[in-house]
Amino acid sequence: MRDAGSMDSGEAVERPKVVFFVDDDDKFREITSELLKRRGYEVILAASAEEASEVIESYEGEIDVLLMDIKLPDGWGATVAYRLCQIRPNMAVVYTTGFAKGDPVLSAGLGSADFVVTKPFTSEQLASELERAMNSVPS
Repeated sequence: MRDAGSMDSGEAVERPKVVFFVDDDDKFREITSELLKRRGYEVILAASAEEASEVIESYEGEIDVLLMDIKLPDGWGATVAYRLCQIRPNMAVVYTTGFAKGDPVLSAGLGSADFVVTKPFTSEQLASELERAMNSVPS
């Protein structure tokens, strides 16, 4: 007979989804990271394109989704995301931006990117877009 605290229920424990969040705004990165953690995500952070490349090369676990600011001081988000996805091809991508939807700068920089969340956004909007993006990646 097992005690009530036994963990062997025969069910696999699902690991938390991992979000790699790249944004140069320290305060925004901190607040968004906390929102994601409260929703059950594991969060990895980078503040620049250069740091993102270093982190993705050294991180040994799975990364489910890249949450990428579209405008970084050292790189355009879509270009950086493309390079990072060459290293992690099964990683979904969601872009964050302060540009309004329909802004020509945004349209020119992202093309037909499906997953974009415009700042400011709610925790629910962000989680919804992250889940949509992760569900679009073939298993």
